[in-house]
Amino acid sequence: MEYVIYTSLEEAKENGKENVREDVYQLWQDCFGDTEAYTDFYFQWVVPYNRIFTLYKEDKLCSMLHLNPYTLVLKGREVKADYIVGVATRQDERKKGYMGLLLDRAFQCMYEEEKPLSYLMPAADAIYYPYDFRKVYLIRKWVAEMKETAQALNSWDTGSKILELTASDSNNRKLLAEFTERILKENYDIYAIRSRKYYEKLLEEMRSTGGGISLVFKGDTIIGYAAYMLDDGFNLEECIYEPAYKKEVLTELYRKFSSYLKEKNTGFEPSIMVRIINLKAFLNCLNANKDIHLVIEAVDERIADNNGVFCIVVEKDKTWVTKTTTELPMIKGDIAALAMLFFGKLKKEEIIELILSEDKENILAVLTELRLGEQIFINEIV
Repeated sequence: MEYVIYTSLEEAKENGKENVREDVYQLWQDCFGDTEAYTDFYFQWVVPYNRIFTLYKEDKLCSMLHLNPYTLVLKGREVKADYIVGVATRQDERKKGYMGLLLDRAFQCMYEEEKPLSYLMPAADAIYYPYDFRKVYLIRKWVAEMKETAQALNSWDTGSKILELTASDSNNRKLLAEFTERILKENYDIYAIRSRKYYEKLLEEMRSTGGGISLVFKGDTIIGYAAYMLDDGFNLEECIYEPAYKKEVLTELYRKFSSYLKEKNTGFEPSIMVRIINLKAFLNCLNANKDIHLVIEAVDERIADNNGVFCIVVEKDKTWVTKTTTELPMIKGDIAALAMLFFGKLKKEEIIELILSEDKENILAVLTELRLGEQIFINEIV
């Protein structure tokens, strides 16, 4: 039986799939086991703004993939990037290659939109490794960090206080967005931009699980916060704090949440995997503090237009990238290796294997200058 892929809910509806939203809702619940409250949150707060790829056989939705849009900061530059979530296939239609078909179609759409990269939080790395996703960030173990910090102190008297953020509290939501943006800008190279709307959505997400957002104040000043879920036991999804007040923030949070804490060892370590989508757009995100000229040959088996030789020129903090047929490449790598290279995840000997030039030390120095950065903070669930 022939399948058809639709690249949005609107396209599916235009082609006679009037119940596509309901089909997607049902497949989400069947595959992910989320509560009705959390699923309703997602379909109210995320689905209206995302893009959903669906694969149908006649009137049966067999597989889907969601692209959720975010604005990321990559070493000071803002870029649009899609977070891949909700990749799911009906149990009776699995192992037929449908996920790969949807990923390839999504890759092509994102490439045409000049998205530099895409990212996801895998259930298992091995699922996405063949599609050139590579792990660049292991999400911190917030609960363990909180517990260890608080238990190491002789006194829990911090002089700080905790307030719960409410949906109507627009003033504290504004303060929270400003606080977080400053902390992330000062301490991280790569992160998702936070806004008041971002925290409005995050609060609804946490509340759909019985959780919330706890703000830690020193006087009238926010010094940290925690976003937490409660529907499947206590989960601390994110914790951001002023570095100078780390002990105070984590101790106050431990005081509040200690009664919820239970030992859990699921064996699952949440992480973020990244794939370069439009290589030229990705290379344009690179910058350096000195003039640079570098020629790269790329190999990409899934996105044909990424193949070829690219010349990168950086002058006075401006970057130009062009495809070339006249210059010899100084390094060569497949698209996954290049992602690992520029995210600073390759060892020196692994980098040397990519270098074609005889002047390897000089190329190593250039590549060190061009890295996007190693300090990453990406914790979004959806």
